[in-house]
Amino acid sequence: MRRKNGFTLVELMAILVLLSVLLLMTVPSITGTLNKSKENELEEYKRTLCLAAREHELKVHGGFGGSVKVDELRSKGYINDDLVNPKTKEKDGGRLEVQTRSNGTCGFSPDL
Repeated sequence: MRRKNGFTLVELMAILVLLSVLLLMTVPSITGTLNKSKENELEEYKRTLCLAAREHELKVHGGFGGSVKVDELRSKGYINDDLVNPKTKEKDGGRLEVQTRSNGTCGFSPDL
């Protein structure tokens, strides 16, 4: 009488096929979720800078618009030290400038 120890090649191949199908279904979903999360993080970063810059311009120039560097917003307490650009993973010290407009919108130089 012959004893069966382990799996046959057909059984192993079936498991590999099932795992491949599961990966094909889940990887695009996970990748899309990660990309959307990065986009949301960047939008929240922009929104935070815009609000801080508008508050600064309102106090300094009466809300007519202008531009301010991120390190100035940080030094005057409008944003926290832990605010980091999600694209560059840096604190944008001195490079990034926020332009506020009288209609309440903001722009960034260099562009985010």
